[in-house]
Amino acid sequence: MLGVADGRSLNVMRWGRRLADLGHDVHLATTRMPRPGEGSGITAHDLRERGAFARVPVLRRRRFARAIAELARDVDADIVHAHYLLPWGYWAAQADVHPLVMSPWSREIFVDAEKGRGRRRAIAALTAADYLVTNSRANERVSASLGADPERMRQIIWYAELERFGPDRADPGLRSRLGWPDDALVVLSLRNFRPYTNLDVLVRAFARVAADEPRLRLLMASRGGSIRDEIERLVDDLGVRDRTVVEQVAHADLPRVVAAAEIAVTIADTDSTPASLLETMASRLPVVAGRAPSIDEWVDQGEGAELVDGRSENAVADALRKLVDYPELRRRYGERNERVVRERLSEPGPALEALYRELLNGTR
Repeated sequence: MLGVADGRSLNVMRWGRRLADLGHDVHLATTRMPRPGEGSGITAHDLRERGAFARVPVLRRRRFARAIAELARDVDADIVHAHYLLPWGYWAAQADVHPLVMSPWSREIFVDAEKGRGRRRAIAALTAADYLVTNSRANERVSASLGADPERMRQIIWYAELERFGPDRADPGLRSRLGWPDDALVVLSLRNFRPYTNLDVLVRAFARVAADEPRLRLLMASRGGSIRDEIERLVDDLGVRDRTVVEQVAHADLPRVVAAAEIAVTIADTDSTPASLLETMASRLPVVAGRAPSIDEWVDQGEGAELVDGRSENAVADALRKLVDYPELRRRYGERNERVVRERLSEPGPALEALYRELLNGTR
């Protein structure tokens, strides 16, 4: 099995580990090697180190497709699975390796493929794939509009680790560790610091509600992002530093942190069934969610969430205030979310394995 993907993506690491746990030999072609401790069971290969031009930045990108093809041959890959169309799926399409499975994601489908070179490359990737593994109906609709065959798609959400999450996992010492009072009401964001995740809107809305609710606290648990410094300055400017913590939570600790919160917030402009949403649902949390593609496939207004315009500070503040003021509503939303996500999702490893075997046997 050869994956073609970003080795720093936690979702990709989860894909590889699920297959490795089933006994498969999993390799990864990448230009960003996994973080220490995250690539267990996966043999990662740096494409930048393969070939005579590997160390020449201008030239090496032109050789990535050839390097992928050579690597697939070297490791005797039965299946190649490219995660994200741009650039990984495009490079895999150029490599002309088959059977080729492709997983389109969110922003690349909904934004990057709208026009220009991004659109041309997305179409080339989608039409070269033998099959698509998708994660939402919205994703499938847009992929089909770009030329993918609707009959050759299967929704498998491999990256949500529901088995690790649940309301019983809550860390009783979280508030003490963060220097917060025992009765603190914790608002949790798991989104990275990117312009489209609207974390500036969240901080401003939080500051408004926190002015009237002294128990309210904000935990921004992120793996990083380009605008972190900007958001940190905003926290200071709004005077909520003593009520806000920004930290990277280790993979092993995440279930305990999520279950210890009261409210989850995800208000990105574009999304396609994010793991953070599913895992907070499994932890029995109510959600403040932005109106974005695929989100309403899991929660809706009054159905587990307050659904808002993710760029509206007023709307986000009103939603937070409503959930803070009504504990019974939080309980009802949380119970609904846990029930729905566990009813709809099953163990994804065998589903991936079954699809790969069908492709190898020629039955798909």
